[in-house]
Order: sequence, then C-alpha cells, then structure tokens
Amino acid sequence: MSMSRSFFRWQTLNLGALLLTSQAGAGGAGAPNSAQPSSIAAPPSLTQPVRELQLAAAPDGSLILSLLSDSGEFFSGRGWFTGRELTAWRYGGAWQQLGGVLNYDVPRPASTLNMALDERGQPLLVWNENYGDNDVVVMRAYENGAWTNWHSRYLGDDLPYAARTRAVAMRAGEPVLAWGEYLRKPYGSRLTVRKWDGQTSWVRSEAFNDIKAFSRTPALATDSAGRAVVAWLQGEVLTSNVYVSRQTGSTWEKLGGSLNRHPQRYLASTRLVLDDKEQPIVAWLEDLGGQDTLYASRWNGQAWQALGGPVNQHFAAVPSLAVTAEGQPVLAWVEEKGSTGQIKLARWTGAGWQAYGIQNLDPKKDARSPAVTVLPGGKLALAWREDVGGIYTVQLREFGR
Repeated sequence: MSMSRSFFRWQTLNLGALLLTSQAGAGGAGAPNSAQPSSIAAPPSLTQPVRELQLAAAPDGSLILSLLSDSGEFFSGRGWFTGRELTAWRYGGAWQQLGGVLNYDVPRPASTLNMALDERGQPLLVWNENYGDNDVVVMRAYENGAWTNWHSRYLGDDLPYAARTRAVAMRAGEPVLAWGEYLRKPYGSRLTVRKWDGQTSWVRSEAFNDIKAFSRTPALATDSAGRAVVAWLQGEVLTSNVYVSRQTGSTWEKLGGSLNRHPQRYLASTRLVLDDKEQPIVAWLEDLGGQDTLYASRWNGQAWQALGGPVNQHFAAVPSLAVTAEGQPVLAWVEEKGSTGQIKLARWTGAGWQAYGIQNLDPKKDARSPAVTVLPGGKLALAWREDVGGIYTVQLREFGR
C-alpha cells in the first residue's frame, strides 16, 4: 500500500508539472529569464514615504523618474491632511534632480500622477492637486532646462470621475490628453482627446466612445504623425468591453470589436503602446473566475491577435506596459499573495511570455506601483516602491536584453 501511494503521488506531481509547462507554452508565464538584473540606487535625498511613481526612458538612454512623496501632516482649517510633494529626476549614471518641488501650491494633497515623454525625451507631468472638495488637474513640462508654468491650463470638475479618468501623451513639447466627462442628461459619459489651442483654452475632439454608455480608464498614444490612438472600457462596471480607436482627421476609426477574452465582464486598468509598425498593443485586467487576470492583444493591421492567455498566476493589479524596439511588449504588475503585493515582470518572445520572477527585495514585504520602460539599447528598467522598515521606498533594477 505504501509503494502504491508513493507511486500515485509521483504520478500526480509529474502530471501537475506537465500541466504547468503546457500552460506556460500556451501563453502563461514561462521559465524565468537567466539574465541577472543590476540594481540602481534611488536618489539619496528621498527619505519620506513614496506614494506614487512613474518611470520612462529618454532617447539619449537616460531614465526619467517622477514621484509623489509624503511631506508631513497639515491642518487646513477644516481638518488634517497629508501633504505630498512632486519631484522629478534624471539618471544617466548618477541622479540629477530636475528642479525642486513641482507642486503649484504647498502643502497640498496630491495624487494620480501621469508622466509622458515627447519624441525628444522631454517629460510632461500631470497630477491632481486638491482644492477644498475639488481635484484640480495641473501639469508642467520640462523644456530647455526648466519646468513650464502651466497653472493657467488647469482642468477641474466637481466630479472625481472627470479628474481621474484620463491618460496623457506628449507631442512636440505639447500635452495631449484623453479626458473623461460624466454626462447627467442623458446618462453616460464623454471621452475625448484634448489639445491646447496655444492661447487660452483646450480644444476637444469628437467623442471616441458611445456617450450613452458609461466609459472610463482611457489609454492613449500618438503616432509619428501626431494622430491619437486610444483604448478604453465601455459599459457598466460588471459588464464592460475593451475597445480601441484611431484618430483619422476629425473622426475616429474603431479597430475591430471588443478585445476582452469574454464579452461583458468586469474589466480594469487599460494600457496601450504602439509597436515598431505603429500598431497598438493593449493590456488590461479581466475577471476570470473571480480573479483579476492580466491579458494582452495586438492589432496586426486587420484584426486583434491574442498574446497568449493569462499572464499572471494570482490576483493581478496595476499593470505597466512597454514595448521593445522590435515591437514586443513587456509587462510589469502587482500579484497579490494574501495582503502582500509582489512585483512581477514578463516579456513577450513572439511565442509566449518569458517570466522574470518576483522582483521584491523581500517577497514577504508589500510592494506596489510597478513602472517598466525599455532603454534604446534594449535593456529593461523597472521601478517600484516597497515597504522597507515600515516606509515605502523606491527600488530600481535594470535587465539585459
């Protein structure tokens, strides 16, 4: 009997291993990449807890890091709040701070940080500063060694939906925004692309969504001609679909139908990049058996092609999407293990997802806010924030080709 149970257990374990290998080959995360990453020390003056961060690679090979950090507790006259300060840094072998604190008003609550680089590598930062009961969206760009004062370009609404449903891009030194507005009559929402008119106001495009449906979480990129490509979620929260459209003059061309693997599901966290042929690659989270699951697809010019199956193994959150010079996507995300977030990284090889394993300094410590980018030479750079001694600190790694 003992030999029989042992033989049965051996057979079961080997069958499980075979199934995992088959799943990896079919699109799940495959064997870990053998290249050893190198760590990059964070800017030494960052001593306060980091709450949000963004990372991007410039054409000259430098890295641009932006982040929101706690600055202390303050009393507004109506109550206490945590102030947050926005800073930005450039890394090219050593860290250089780009200006000082970038908030327009301090102390203020600040949140929802976006960053985009234009074709020259100049960064645009967009974030929320709270004024009373309103979140006001403000921005700056780094031009000719200094940050612009674009406070007059602020966008505000008394509805948090509008202040937080956005995506940003940068073209020839000017911001491009995908912006959401809640419609009361008729019920629905309007998603448009907005550009500054060069004088006093924002000019918006025609809506790219069905304005009679609830739409949210836009993602945005611009091609070499400056045309916008957008992805977004449309439908009620539990019955949504992912759509993509490309701007053609003053109108929008929808690219195929919905991308989600199962129609009308709970969806979240739309991400979009353009590949080397300027075709969109999209990633998103989709409910699969009660678990938020990460998927990706690419447009081949005629139809959507699924890039494997689920990228994650456990509950996934806050994905970050980048693309290599060869047009292959790279994904970073948080994978929940109990109440602990673990940073994961994977690269699409053309046949499946190649996994890099858990990236936390300590897999037992909580980690959040992954941001992945691709350097001009093909190396990957990954940033995240991790609980170290009770304070969330910036962690950075670089991976070979």
